[in-house]
Amino acid sequence: MVVNPAAGGGTAKEVGASFARTVVDAGCEIVGLSALSADVALSNVRGALRDIDALVVVGGDGMVHLGVQAVAQTDVPLGLIPVGTGNDFAAATGVPLVPADAIAAVMRRVVDGTAPRSLDLLRVEGAGVEGGAPRWVAGAVSAGLDAAVNARANRMRFPKGASKYVVAAVREILSYRSWGYRLQVEGVDLTPPLRAGLERFPGVMIESSAVAGEHHLRWESRGALVTAANTSTIGGGIRVAPDALLDDGLLDLILARDVGALTAGKLFPLMIAGKHLQSEDLRAVRARTVTMESSDAPADWPAVYGDGERIGTLPVRVEVAPGALRLLA
Repeated sequence: MVVNPAAGGGTAKEVGASFARTVVDAGCEIVGLSALSADVALSNVRGALRDIDALVVVGGDGMVHLGVQAVAQTDVPLGLIPVGTGNDFAAATGVPLVPADAIAAVMRRVVDGTAPRSLDLLRVEGAGVEGGAPRWVAGAVSAGLDAAVNARANRMRFPKGASKYVVAAVREILSYRSWGYRLQVEGVDLTPPLRAGLERFPGVMIESSAVAGEHHLRWESRGALVTAANTSTIGGGIRVAPDALLDDGLLDLILARDVGALTAGKLFPLMIAGKHLQSEDLRAVRARTVTMESSDAPADWPAVYGDGERIGTLPVRVEVAPGALRLLA
Protein backbone atom coordinates (compact mmCIF):
# COMPACT_ATOMS: atom_id res chain seq x y z
CA MET A 1 0.00 0.00 0.00
CA VAL A 2 1.09 3.54 -0.79
CA VAL A 3 -0.73 6.50 0.76
CA ASN A 4 -0.56 10.14 -0.26
CA PRO A 5 -0.67 11.75 3.20
CA ALA A 6 -1.82 15.11 1.79
CA ALA A 7 -4.80 13.70 -0.13
CA GLY A 8 -8.31 14.45 1.03
CA GLY A 9 -7.13 17.27 3.26
CA GLY A 10 -5.08 14.79 5.26
CA THR A 11 -7.81 12.15 5.62
CA ALA A 12 -5.92 9.69 3.41
CA LYS A 13 -3.79 8.58 6.39
CA GLU A 14 -6.90 7.52 8.29
CA VAL A 15 -8.32 5.81 5.21
CA GLY A 16 -5.05 3.95 4.69
CA ALA A 17 -5.04 2.81 8.31
CA SER A 18 -8.60 1.54 7.92
CA PHE A 19 -7.63 -0.40 4.80
CA ALA A 20 -4.62 -1.90 6.58
CA ARG A 21 -6.81 -3.13 9.44
CA THR A 22 -9.26 -4.65 6.95
CA VAL A 23 -6.45 -6.49 5.16
CA VAL A 24 -5.05 -7.92 8.40
CA ASP A 25 -8.52 -8.94 9.60
CA ALA A 26 -8.95 -10.86 6.34
CA GLY A 27 -5.81 -12.86 7.09
CA CYS A 28 -3.64 -11.14 4.51
CA GLU A 29 -0.31 -9.36 4.92
CA ILE A 30 0.10 -5.67 4.17
CA VAL A 31 3.36 -3.92 3.35
CA GLY A 32 3.49 -0.15 3.79
CA LEU A 33 5.52 1.48 1.02
CA SER A 34 4.61 5.14 1.58
CA ALA A 35 7.28 7.83 1.79
CA LEU A 36 7.60 11.59 2.20
CA SER A 37 8.24 12.01 -1.54
CA ALA A 38 6.62 10.41 -4.57
CA ASP A 39 10.02 9.44 -6.00
CA VAL A 40 10.98 7.51 -2.88
CA ALA A 41 7.56 5.85 -2.70
CA LEU A 42 7.89 4.75 -6.33
CA SER A 43 11.36 3.38 -5.62
CA ASN A 44 9.92 1.46 -2.66
CA VAL A 45 7.21 -0.07 -4.84
CA ARG A 46 9.60 -1.08 -7.58
CA GLY A 47 11.87 -2.69 -5.02
CA ALA A 48 9.01 -4.74 -3.58
CA LEU A 49 7.28 -5.61 -6.85
CA ARG A 50 8.46 -9.22 -7.00
CA ASP A 51 7.22 -9.92 -3.48
CA ILE A 52 3.70 -8.46 -3.55
CA ASP A 53 0.46 -9.81 -4.98
CA ALA A 54 -1.14 -6.40 -5.54
CA LEU A 55 -0.44 -2.69 -5.15
CA VAL A 56 -3.12 -0.51 -3.57
CA VAL A 57 -2.81 3.28 -3.72
CA VAL A 58 -4.74 5.66 -1.47
CA GLY A 59 -5.16 9.12 -2.95
CA GLY A 60 -6.21 10.77 -6.20
CA ASP A 61 -5.19 10.64 -9.83
CA GLY A 62 -1.62 11.51 -8.87
CA MET A 63 -1.38 8.29 -6.88
CA VAL A 64 -2.79 6.35 -9.81
CA HIS A 65 -0.03 7.94 -11.90
CA LEU A 66 2.57 6.78 -9.38
CA GLY A 67 1.12 3.30 -9.28
CA VAL A 68 1.08 2.70 -13.02
CA GLN A 69 4.76 3.69 -13.31
CA ALA A 70 5.49 0.54 -11.31
CA VAL A 71 2.87 -1.99 -12.38
CA ALA A 72 2.36 -1.21 -16.09
CA GLN A 73 2.84 -4.31 -18.24
CA THR A 74 3.40 -6.53 -15.19
CA ASP A 75 1.26 -9.20 -13.55
CA VAL A 76 0.81 -7.08 -10.39
CA PRO A 77 -2.70 -5.60 -10.29
CA LEU A 78 -3.49 -2.11 -9.06
CA GLY A 79 -6.16 -1.30 -6.50
CA LEU A 80 -7.43 2.22 -5.87
CA ILE A 81 -9.02 3.86 -2.85
CA PRO A 82 -9.88 7.37 -4.09
CA VAL A 83 -9.20 10.19 -1.66
CA GLY A 84 -8.25 12.95 -4.08
CA THR A 85 -9.29 16.20 -5.71
CA GLY A 86 -10.39 15.05 -9.15
CA ASN A 87 -10.65 11.25 -8.95
CA ASP A 88 -11.21 11.08 -12.72
CA PHE A 89 -9.70 7.61 -13.09
CA ALA A 90 -11.81 6.20 -10.27
CA ALA A 91 -14.96 7.65 -11.84
CA ALA A 92 -14.02 6.28 -15.27
CA THR A 93 -13.47 2.76 -13.98
CA GLY A 94 -16.44 2.54 -11.64
CA VAL A 95 -14.36 2.50 -8.46
CA PRO A 96 -16.59 3.67 -5.57
CA LEU A 97 -15.81 7.26 -4.63
CA VAL A 98 -16.66 6.65 -0.96
CA PRO A 99 -13.44 5.29 0.63
CA ALA A 100 -15.20 2.67 2.77
CA ASP A 101 -17.00 1.32 -0.30
CA ALA A 102 -13.76 1.31 -2.29
CA ILE A 103 -12.02 -0.65 0.47
CA ALA A 104 -14.81 -3.22 0.42
CA ALA A 105 -14.61 -3.47 -3.37
CA VAL A 106 -10.85 -4.08 -3.34
CA MET A 107 -11.15 -6.70 -0.61
CA ARG A 108 -13.88 -8.55 -2.49
CA ARG A 109 -11.51 -8.83 -5.45
CA VAL A 110 -8.63 -9.98 -3.24
CA VAL A 111 -10.58 -12.48 -1.11
CA ASP A 112 -12.70 -13.89 -3.93
CA GLY A 113 -9.77 -14.12 -6.30
CA THR A 114 -11.74 -12.41 -9.07
CA ALA A 115 -9.60 -11.75 -12.13
CA PRO A 116 -8.53 -8.10 -12.47
CA ARG A 117 -9.84 -6.01 -15.35
CA SER A 118 -7.48 -5.51 -18.27
CA LEU A 119 -7.29 -1.84 -19.29
CA ASP A 120 -5.25 0.29 -21.68
CA LEU A 121 -2.59 2.80 -20.67
CA LEU A 122 -0.83 5.58 -22.55
CA ARG A 123 2.96 5.48 -22.93
CA VAL A 124 4.66 8.86 -23.27
CA GLU A 125 8.23 9.16 -24.53
CA GLY A 126 10.42 11.69 -26.28
CA ALA A 127 12.91 14.48 -25.77
CA GLY A 128 10.35 16.58 -23.90
CA VAL A 129 9.82 14.05 -21.09
CA GLU A 130 11.52 15.27 -17.93
CA GLY A 131 14.05 12.75 -16.65
CA GLY A 132 14.27 11.08 -20.06
CA ALA A 133 12.54 7.81 -19.13
CA PRO A 134 9.13 6.98 -20.68
CA ARG A 135 6.11 7.75 -18.52
CA TRP A 136 2.85 5.86 -18.20
CA VAL A 137 -0.47 7.72 -18.06
CA ALA A 138 -3.78 6.23 -16.99
CA GLY A 139 -6.09 9.12 -17.86
CA ALA A 140 -5.12 11.79 -20.38
CA VAL A 141 -2.09 13.60 -21.78
CA SER A 142 -2.64 17.35 -22.17
CA ALA A 143 -0.54 19.85 -24.15
CA GLY A 144 -2.19 23.24 -24.46
CA LEU A 145 -4.85 25.21 -22.65
CA ASP A 146 -5.86 22.10 -20.71
CA ALA A 147 -2.29 21.64 -19.47
CA ALA A 148 -2.10 25.33 -18.52
CA VAL A 149 -5.30 24.91 -16.50
CA ASN A 150 -3.79 21.87 -14.77
CA ALA A 151 -0.63 23.77 -13.89
CA ARG A 152 -2.58 26.70 -12.47
CA ALA A 153 -4.91 24.42 -10.47
CA ASN A 154 -1.93 22.63 -8.94
CA ARG A 155 -0.64 25.98 -7.64
CA MET A 156 -3.97 27.02 -6.12
CA ARG A 157 -4.78 26.49 -2.45
CA PHE A 158 -8.34 27.77 -2.78
CA PRO A 159 -10.97 26.70 -3.59
CA LYS A 160 -10.65 23.12 -2.46
CA GLY A 161 -11.87 20.15 -4.45
CA ALA A 162 -12.64 19.81 -8.15
CA SER A 163 -14.09 23.33 -8.34
CA LYS A 164 -10.56 24.72 -8.42
CA TYR A 165 -10.19 23.35 -11.96
CA VAL A 166 -13.17 25.42 -13.06
CA VAL A 167 -11.71 28.55 -11.46
CA ALA A 168 -8.32 27.82 -13.04
CA ALA A 169 -9.96 27.33 -16.45
CA VAL A 170 -11.75 30.67 -16.27
CA ARG A 171 -8.51 32.44 -15.38
CA GLU A 172 -6.59 30.76 -18.20
CA ILE A 173 -9.32 31.61 -20.72
CA LEU A 174 -9.16 35.26 -19.64
CA SER A 175 -5.42 35.21 -20.39
CA TYR A 176 -5.97 33.12 -23.53
CA ARG A 177 -3.10 32.14 -25.79
CA SER A 178 -2.53 29.60 -28.56
CA TRP A 179 0.42 27.42 -29.60
CA GLY A 180 1.91 26.27 -32.88
CA TYR A 181 1.50 22.50 -33.32
CA ARG A 182 2.91 19.86 -35.64
CA LEU A 183 1.17 16.53 -35.02
CA GLN A 184 1.69 13.17 -36.72
CA VAL A 185 -1.19 10.80 -35.95
CA GLU A 186 -0.93 7.09 -36.82
CA GLY A 187 -3.43 4.27 -36.91
CA VAL A 188 -6.45 6.52 -37.35
CA ASP A 189 -9.91 4.93 -37.33
CA LEU A 190 -11.11 7.01 -40.30
CA THR A 191 -14.85 6.71 -40.83
CA PRO A 192 -16.52 8.57 -43.75
CA PRO A 193 -18.09 11.19 -41.43
CA LEU A 194 -14.72 11.75 -39.71
CA ARG A 195 -12.95 12.16 -43.06
CA ALA A 196 -15.49 14.77 -44.12
CA GLY A 197 -15.06 16.62 -40.83
CA LEU A 198 -11.26 16.53 -40.98
CA GLU A 199 -11.23 17.83 -44.54
CA ARG A 200 -13.00 20.95 -43.24
CA PHE A 201 -10.55 21.41 -40.33
CA PRO A 202 -7.68 23.85 -41.03
CA GLY A 203 -4.21 22.31 -41.15
CA VAL A 204 -5.19 18.63 -41.49
CA MET A 205 -3.59 16.40 -44.14
CA ILE A 206 -4.83 12.80 -44.47
CA GLU A 207 -2.36 10.11 -45.56
CA SER A 208 -2.77 6.45 -46.48
CA SER A 209 -1.34 3.70 -44.29
CA ALA A 210 0.35 0.44 -45.21
CA VAL A 211 -2.08 -1.27 -42.82
CA ALA A 212 -5.41 -2.05 -44.45
CA GLY A 213 -8.24 0.05 -43.06
CA GLU A 214 -5.92 2.48 -41.25
CA HIS A 215 -4.86 6.00 -42.10
CA HIS A 216 -2.38 8.56 -40.85
CA LEU A 217 -2.88 12.28 -40.62
CA ARG A 218 -0.85 15.39 -39.98
CA TRP A 219 -2.03 18.57 -38.32
CA GLU A 220 0.04 21.71 -38.64
CA SER A 221 -1.68 24.75 -37.23
CA ARG A 222 -1.98 27.10 -34.32
CA GLY A 223 -4.33 25.65 -31.76
CA ALA A 224 -5.68 26.05 -28.26
CA LEU A 225 -5.88 22.47 -27.03
CA VAL A 226 -4.42 19.05 -27.75
CA THR A 227 -5.45 16.13 -25.53
CA ALA A 228 -4.69 12.43 -25.99
CA ALA A 229 -7.25 10.73 -23.77
CA ASN A 230 -7.61 7.23 -22.39
CA THR A 231 -10.46 8.24 -20.06
CA SER A 232 -13.33 10.58 -20.80
CA THR A 233 -12.75 13.25 -18.13
CA ILE A 234 -10.02 15.47 -16.74
CA GLY A 235 -10.00 18.08 -13.99
CA GLY A 236 -12.57 16.43 -11.75
CA GLY A 237 -15.24 15.69 -14.34
CA ILE A 238 -14.60 17.94 -17.35
CA ARG A 239 -15.69 15.67 -20.23
CA VAL A 240 -12.94 16.51 -22.68
CA ALA A 241 -13.22 13.15 -24.52
CA PRO A 242 -16.78 11.98 -23.84
CA ASP A 243 -16.54 8.87 -26.05
CA ALA A 244 -13.16 7.60 -24.81
CA LEU A 245 -12.99 3.95 -23.76
CA LEU A 246 -10.41 2.33 -21.51
CA ASP A 247 -10.25 -0.99 -23.31
CA ASP A 248 -10.58 -0.29 -27.05
CA GLY A 249 -6.86 -0.22 -27.89
CA LEU A 250 -7.13 3.38 -29.11
CA LEU A 251 -6.56 6.85 -27.71
CA ASP A 252 -9.03 9.68 -28.30
CA LEU A 253 -7.23 12.74 -29.66
CA ILE A 254 -9.05 16.04 -29.13
CA LEU A 255 -7.95 19.07 -31.16
CA ALA A 256 -9.10 22.67 -30.82
CA ARG A 257 -8.07 25.32 -33.32
CA ASP A 258 -7.00 28.83 -32.35
CA VAL A 259 -10.44 30.06 -31.29
CA GLY A 260 -9.68 33.16 -29.22
CA ALA A 261 -10.77 33.96 -25.69
CA LEU A 262 -14.42 34.71 -26.44
CA THR A 263 -15.09 31.40 -28.21
CA ALA A 264 -13.01 29.49 -25.66
CA GLY A 265 -15.23 30.93 -22.94
CA LYS A 266 -18.32 29.75 -24.80
CA LEU A 267 -16.90 26.28 -25.41
CA PHE A 268 -15.83 25.60 -21.82
CA PRO A 269 -19.36 25.04 -20.40
CA LEU A 270 -20.03 22.73 -23.35
CA MET A 271 -16.86 20.79 -22.53
CA ILE A 272 -17.97 20.30 -18.93
CA ALA A 273 -21.17 18.74 -20.31
CA GLY A 274 -19.35 16.78 -23.03
CA LYS A 275 -21.13 18.63 -25.85
CA HIS A 276 -18.20 20.63 -27.23
CA LEU A 277 -17.44 18.21 -30.07
CA GLN A 278 -20.52 19.47 -31.89
CA SER A 279 -18.53 22.63 -32.60
CA GLU A 280 -16.68 23.10 -35.89
CA ASP A 281 -13.78 24.47 -33.82
CA LEU A 282 -12.88 21.01 -32.47
CA ARG A 283 -12.25 17.53 -33.79
CA ALA A 284 -12.00 14.10 -32.11
CA VAL A 285 -9.88 11.37 -33.69
CA ARG A 286 -9.30 7.79 -32.53
CA ALA A 287 -5.80 6.53 -33.20
CA ARG A 288 -2.95 4.34 -31.94
CA THR A 289 -0.21 6.94 -31.62
CA VAL A 290 0.33 10.68 -31.85
CA THR A 291 3.63 12.52 -32.06
CA MET A 292 3.33 16.10 -30.80
CA GLU A 293 5.81 18.83 -31.72
CA SER A 294 5.68 22.61 -31.51
CA SER A 295 6.45 25.14 -34.24
CA ASP A 296 7.00 27.84 -31.61
CA ALA A 297 10.35 28.94 -30.24
CA PRO A 298 11.57 26.56 -27.48
CA ALA A 299 10.79 29.10 -24.76
CA ASP A 300 7.14 28.98 -25.81
CA TRP A 301 6.71 25.21 -26.09
CA PRO A 302 3.56 24.08 -24.26
CA ALA A 303 3.85 22.09 -21.07
CA VAL A 304 2.70 18.47 -21.07
CA TYR A 305 0.65 17.03 -18.20
CA GLY A 306 -0.62 13.51 -17.57
CA ASP A 307 -2.95 12.39 -14.77
CA GLY A 308 -2.62 15.89 -13.35
CA GLU A 309 1.18 15.58 -13.09
CA ARG A 310 3.76 17.51 -15.07
CA ILE A 311 5.55 15.30 -17.61
CA GLY A 312 7.60 17.94 -19.41
CA THR A 313 7.13 19.87 -22.64
CA LEU A 314 6.78 19.04 -26.30
CA PRO A 315 8.04 17.12 -28.22
CA VAL A 316 6.53 13.83 -27.05
CA ARG A 317 5.14 10.68 -28.59
CA VAL A 318 2.00 9.17 -27.04
CA GLU A 319 1.12 5.55 -27.79
CA VAL A 320 -1.72 3.42 -26.48
CA ALA A 321 -0.62 0.19 -24.78
CA PRO A 322 -3.59 -2.20 -24.92
CA GLY A 323 -4.18 -4.19 -21.74
CA ALA A 324 -1.11 -2.74 -19.99
CA LEU A 325 -2.91 -2.35 -16.63
CA ARG A 326 -4.59 -4.97 -14.46
CA LEU A 327 -7.08 -3.21 -12.19
CA LEU A 328 -8.80 -4.51 -9.05
CA ALA A 329 -12.18 -2.97 -9.90
